[in-house]
Amino acid sequence: MSKTFTGVIFGLIIAFVSAWLFMQIAQFIAGGITSFWGESWLFYAVIIPCTLTFAFLGGYFYKKEEVTNKKLWLISLLSAFFITLFSGTIGAILGESIVRGGMETINIEGTLVWGTIYAFVFLPFTTAFARLIIGGFYSFIKTKK
Repeated sequence: MSKTFTGVIFGLIIAFVSAWLFMQIAQFIAGGITSFWGESWLFYAVIIPCTLTFAFLGGYFYKKEEVTNKKLWLISLLSAFFITLFSGTIGAILGESIVRGGMETINIEGTLVWGTIYAFVFLPFTTAFARLIIGGFYSFIKTKK
């Protein structure tokens, strides 16, 4: 099986699990879990960036003989920033428009501004989370080589 296709499948799974975990934690902090699945727009928002990122990483890791720890941290930083920026801006707008059936009620300017701010503010947390996931994905790719 192609390592790029493996990355696509892995990205879809990570998108689903990450969105679900984020939704559960956010609901708990907000006062209680009201829905097991949460808001469906978040799932739509993270599918594209996670799938693209892990498809690219699958091909990259397969072609590289060895990737250093420093390089994995840099890849994690860039991947986390891309995924968070895309899902917090364009992904959120697309997800909301799919769920709501239009863009009439979406604050596009506010979403673009605050999505960008959140991507920078949460970068230390998202980078660490990405490093954990990408490290596991790298190990998986190397064992299947």
